Amino acid sequence: MAAVTPAAFPVSGTVLTAAEYNKLPRGVVFYNLVTANQTGIASTVVDLTNMTAATWTAVSGRTYRTTVYIPEIQQLTSGGTAVFRITDASNVNKQFGDMTAATNDFYSINMQVIETGLSGSVTRKARASTTAGTLSLLMAATSPGFIMVEDIGAS
Repeated sequence: MAAVTPAAFPVSGTVLTAAEYNKLPRGVVFYNLVTANQTGIASTVVDLTNMTAATWTAVSGRTYRTTVYIPEIQQLTSGGTAVFRITDASNVNKQFGDMTAATNDFYSINMQVIETGLSGSVTRKARASTTAGTLSLLMAATSPGFIMVEDIGAS
């Protein structure tokens, strides 16, 4: 990705042009807060409940950031390496992160992927697996997880 010339810093008397306005971020285009636990995640890669349908209409020439946050993950039964992914609708990895943990260890994960060159209907989702034992994703109203897609500016 090449550098983007930012919008000019406004000073008194400056007119905001359409070209400058188009460089500005347009904000959140998809957001889903998750407050339900998901248990029994094992060696088979599975979609994360309520983090599977981040679908929006991408505008050509824009930059998008997808963020997945899971506040509390517990490695159960035996130690293993958990792998978390942000994928497209066809399960092609766009980003992944892993964590090796002992039995009953707790941790969190925050993943992001920044993409350009998108247009039309686009889907991003979160997926997970572990090499041994099982995982529990622990989320609640007081500690929610989420998937969010943001337009962060012109590409």
